[in-house]
Amino acid sequence: MSSDFHIGHRLSYSGALCTLRYVGGVKGTKGEWLGIEWDDPSRGKHTGEHGGVKYFECKRKSPTAGSFVRPSRPVDQPLGFLQALHQKYASDNPQSSTFISSGKGLERPIEISGKVVEEVGFEKIRLQLARLYELQIVLLDGLCIAGLLSDAQAHHKGIWLKELDRIEESCPKITELDLSRNLIESWGEVAGVCIALSKLKSLRLNGNRFREISLEDDVGSGGRSSFSAYESIKELGLNDTLLSWEDIVTVTSRFKSLTTLSVSSNDFGRLEHVLLLDSLVTLTLEQNAFGSLTSLGPLAELPNLRSLFLRDNAISSIYDCKTSASAEPTARELQFSKSLGYVDLSYNAIARWSFIDDLQAVFPGLTGLRVAHNPLYEDPGAKDGRIMSVDEGYMLTLARLGNLKNLNFSNITKQERTNAEMYYLSRIAKSLATVLETEEPNITSQHRRFAELCETYGPPTVVRTSPSTINPNSLAARLINFTFYCHPSASNESSTDSITRTKEIPRTFDIYRLKGIVGMLFGHRPMGLRLIWETGELDPVAGYEEEWDSSDEEEEEGVLSSGKGNVAGSQDEFAKEGKWVKREVELVDSTREVGFWIEGREAKVRLELR
Repeated sequence: MSSDFHIGHRLSYSGALCTLRYVGGVKGTKGEWLGIEWDDPSRGKHTGEHGGVKYFECKRKSPTAGSFVRPSRPVDQPLGFLQALHQKYASDNPQSSTFISSGKGLERPIEISGKVVEEVGFEKIRLQLARLYELQIVLLDGLCIAGLLSDAQAHHKGIWLKELDRIEESCPKITELDLSRNLIESWGEVAGVCIALSKLKSLRLNGNRFREISLEDDVGSGGRSSFSAYESIKELGLNDTLLSWEDIVTVTSRFKSLTTLSVSSNDFGRLEHVLLLDSLVTLTLEQNAFGSLTSLGPLAELPNLRSLFLRDNAISSIYDCKTSASAEPTARELQFSKSLGYVDLSYNAIARWSFIDDLQAVFPGLTGLRVAHNPLYEDPGAKDGRIMSVDEGYMLTLARLGNLKNLNFSNITKQERTNAEMYYLSRIAKSLATVLETEEPNITSQHRRFAELCETYGPPTVVRTSPSTINPNSLAARLINFTFYCHPSASNESSTDSITRTKEIPRTFDIYRLKGIVGMLFGHRPMGLRLIWETGELDPVAGYEEEWDSSDEEEEEGVLSSGKGNVAGSQDEFAKEGKWVKREVELVDSTREVGFWIEGREAKVRLELR
């Protein structure tokens, strides 16, 4: 029984695919066992170890990828290419593999065992074969295909070569073929498919596990070389094949016309070899284990690469933090071709704005970026304790990258860029106001575009306050000095001037207690008042209707629009595109402490009657 199996053998049990890694005994048991690695690593129970003894290694680094099964366990029967094709696209045809059609008028007699058969009743078969002949897009994923022939026939070279002719005769018009998640273990079978299907342009082999990668020049019965057959293919999918990067480079070196390559989910952590694909335009490396952009260094040699998809890796930095001091200058020279215009870095581990700043140097041709669902946006707690809004993250990203034209699937308008860059300058000015003038270079050096933006919009106004002499641990530091005012129409007094009152109030008071104090100061019923905090900050109001592709913030109790409360102000102010308005926040009725809304020690609040 064990002679029917070999290491690397692809098997299927009730539709669950696996690869044979071990054949032999297991300590403490009787008889032989098969050690298998499941394609779905959650199906197993171990990593090839039993009773403290390691019997085999799993390629997938998962604690539950391996299992032991008995050789007598029934396996799903493998199919050949034409068998699977007929099963899916001409399933009503009994023993259809014995019938062939020239596809040219369908006038060729049908023969069985060399004898011409009377064609009464074969019209349905003719129609099915005609349909196969016209097929251009063929999806044969998950059908237990072992190769051109079923596993039992694959070792007969003569039959294998005849099968090439039969495939070419039966379905010569196929241009797109999906052979994903099958039992193909030899690259020679892939070469056979490429030889038989001369019009093939797109080939997907995702989820297969190749035992060996041989690029011998297989020649079909028509004298066609597999080398020339590879050259017609423009799109290749090798996702989840667990091939090494070196094997990927070896395999793809034969695909001289390849423009699109997808090699996701292969556990790559660092690339060491250069792809020999000058024609490559789109490369997908999603769901791998890259930690920095320098680990992708060899890709910088691709002269015509336009789109690079790096979604769902672990990228957190531009430069590898493990790079030695002596190698640091080399790492800093990382620069991709100017042809590379779009990069997808969503669902990674980017947590610093310095990463965004460096992107323009690493990708000098960058005009399109997707960078949503990173810690930088999902948990962007500001130093002052304020939570960054979704729009704010969008504006700060596009303001830091001057050549960007598309961000997270949204085209950037001229007005959006102007508003974002002015807002970014105001944020820098606010940071400068917190330090001494002599320390300004420490702040401006963190913003690569500061000088450029100052040339465009003029330097921002920096308003510094005198250093505080209050002990942060004292009682005075726990008080907020409020200046309340109301217009004459909201006052009970006969004066035509605004009425102003000042009061120091503890941060721990909630909004209800605050309104009670204000009511006594102005002689109004507390629940009939609206308190509008004038923050003194400016917000752009021009066109951010496009959806920002990042996780939306969860609404806090009483928190709406921009800021921590309701934005007060008339709708007319928001109607003029390109304008800036002062941010005003309504302190809505709640048990929130005053210190939750207001970070500083002073606040100006306007009273309005409901």
